Amino acid sequence: MGISATDSEFLKRVLAAGTMLVNIGDIDILLEQILTEARFFTNADAGSIYTVEGGILSFRHSQNDTITRRGERIPYTRFSIPLSKSSMAGYVASTGDVLNIDDVREIPPEAPYSFDDSYDKVAFYRTRSTLTLPLINNRKVVVGVLQLINARSDGREFIAFHSRMELLGKYYATLGALALERAIMTRTLLMRMVNMTELRDPGETGPHVNRVGSYSVAIYDSWAKTNDVEETDRIHNRDILRMAAMLHDVGKTGISDVILKKPASLSPEERKIMQNHCIIGAEVLRNCESPFDEMAKDIALCHHENWDGTGYPRGLEGNKIPFMARITAIADVFDALSSSRAYKSPWTFELVTEEMAKMFGSKFDPGLETHFISQFEVLRELRENYPDGINGNDQVERYNG
Repeated sequence: MGISATDSEFLKRVLAAGTMLVNIGDIDILLEQILTEARFFTNADAGSIYTVEGGILSFRHSQNDTITRRGERIPYTRFSIPLSKSSMAGYVASTGDVLNIDDVREIPPEAPYSFDDSYDKVAFYRTRSTLTLPLINNRKVVVGVLQLINARSDGREFIAFHSRMELLGKYYATLGALALERAIMTRTLLMRMVNMTELRDPGETGPHVNRVGSYSVAIYDSWAKTNDVEETDRIHNRDILRMAAMLHDVGKTGISDVILKKPASLSPEERKIMQNHCIIGAEVLRNCESPFDEMAKDIALCHHENWDGTGYPRGLEGNKIPFMARITAIADVFDALSSSRAYKSPWTFELVTEEMAKMFGSKFDPGLETHFISQFEVLRELRENYPDGINGNDQVERYNG
């Protein structure tokens, strides 16, 4: 028996989404997209995705259509809990089994796991059915957990996850685990480059570059949605921007410690030498063999150019500055002002936004101001995900655990 035209189109969409996942290089973008695609094809109202980091289960992303339709933000930030079979996600991570539960409030008392309704209470949400799947790599190690919540009927009523949904969920869990292994290697390489810079400049830390990458994606997302960027292009650009922005200051590896670690203000001559880090960074990334290489080079070279032409190293003006470098410039300054430095305490978020508002049209692209403002609460939450004091290399070690 052949398949119908409708089934054929559905299969094409499933395969296309799978191809997209294996081509994403950034861990955070990948995990978010695995969750998005799995929810779409299983018609799940909500979901969460976790990574297994040694003996820790880390909550990474959450999505919830019901809460989003209410115009509210999902009240979850990133957190970690000890790996234990007492929770559904912990049980799946520990055993590698799939859990398909019709109603979480009817879990038998003798089951080793239970449902914690504290998040439902905070979000004013009602979890019913769940499908929790392990992300298992080629070495048969569970590297993550995908949890889908509240399957929906065509009439949007909450129902149980049937066998077809479970099969699709397993498909994305398998693809996700394979893609995650590749993304871990990519993040490891990026963090090694960042760590080289950090040895020279203590202010250029793992949390800082992760925040700059995340902030840049949030601002780009707002711009892309407003300008109707095709979904596949938006996902591709988010992915390479998230990684490329992390290398914005890689050129500092070529600047003398006498200048980088000077406890006082730089002289005009020293400042001029310091500005060479943009040129050095572009030189480090000069052999462009991919869109990522090209974007990383543009950002390293141009993230200190100003909209009015007063920046460095080339004094570019307006649209002559590469677009992603203009976005990264906003993210970099936002993080610098809101973070502690050897020479300053962190500014309040209100003071940061007030100061940055003055810079649009001179330092920053004025066309990006509304997108920066619209993402302000997102940026605040992202900052909590990468607090100072947690070294980026430690994060990579936990991924590899």
